[in-house]
Amino acid sequence: MAKNTQDDGRPGAGEQGGEAVGGITGSLVGAGVGAAAGPVGAVIGGIAGAVGGWWAGEKAGKALDDWTEGDLEAYRDHFETYDAHAPLITTYDQAHPGYVVGHMAARNPDYKGRPFDDIEEELMHGWEDDEYEIMRPYVRHGYGRGHKRI
Repeated sequence: MAKNTQDDGRPGAGEQGGEAVGGITGSLVGAGVGAAAGPVGAVIGGIAGAVGGWWAGEKAGKALDDWTEGDLEAYRDHFETYDAHAPLITTYDQAHPGYVVGHMAARNPDYKGRPFDDIEEELMHGWEDDEYEIMRPYVRHGYGRGHKRI
């Protein structure tokens, strides 16, 4: 388990990850994605704990400040027209965390101008077992749309 404070008094990964998840949860609720804050917060916490950097900081928590109803509508439309859903994904609500994580990743300045395939490995850290493979198309689409909006 990550230490909350390093020996020199600086915040450790555990503390930074907690701050990021707290800020992200607030942004998710503020962006009108309410119930998704739990699963998305857990994924972001996993990414923050594994790769740190932007994901573990305050700016990650503000990454959805520009989330709009248009984004929500676009992701719902994509879900309705996407014909290669994994058997376990039967509703938009199940796919929603993938769209959110991808959208947030597009806001990470470390990923600016980088294609999805270059940053994907970092995003895998937040998911359990084979869950990422199921969520991958939604994460990828969220990342692509998020980049178009910057």
